[in-house]
Amino acid sequence: MTANRSYVESVLLKGETLEYAGQLHWIIFMGGLVSAISGTILCLLTPATLNTWLPLALMNELHNYILYTGVALVGSGVLMLGHSYLRMISTELVITNRRVICKTGFVSRNTFEIMLSRVEGANIDQTAWGRVFKYGSIYVHGTGGGITPIDHVANPLQFKRALMTGVERNQPVRTVQGN
Repeated sequence: MTANRSYVESVLLKGETLEYAGQLHWIIFMGGLVSAISGTILCLLTPATLNTWLPLALMNELHNYILYTGVALVGSGVLMLGHSYLRMISTELVITNRRVICKTGFVSRNTFEIMLSRVEGANIDQTAWGRVFKYGSIYVHGTGGGITPIDHVANPLQFKRALMTGVERNQPVRTVQGN
């Protein structure tokens, strides 16, 4: 077994082929970026710069607190960016000719696999920002009432279209019998 082999490659059934591969949207990095950039700006502020808003004596007192807050924001931003990166590289969203497979997790693994013949439908949940930046959550409905959410999917309409095309293709052929 190769170390670079993905989870999906390791669980493909005989004759099963990859039809569509989705991914998480870059928006998952936004929180970490905002935190790191805000912290960097706070770290770069000097008492002389801050003097334009408050008296210099007060700014000399507050400068260390502003600096510590900036360092904390940069540190938390870097941690958030690292978490988002691990989430991005460890998530696999795949539709094969037989199943929909979603794998998340880096150290621990969480998987959702359902045969396309068992999928009843899928819903998309998009906020206003999600519609603008083309990301959203997909809820896959399986027979028996199971609903599985997949959050921050890039191009969720395309993912749903590929999923429903696969579901339709896996429906049994019905013949009409005449009298």
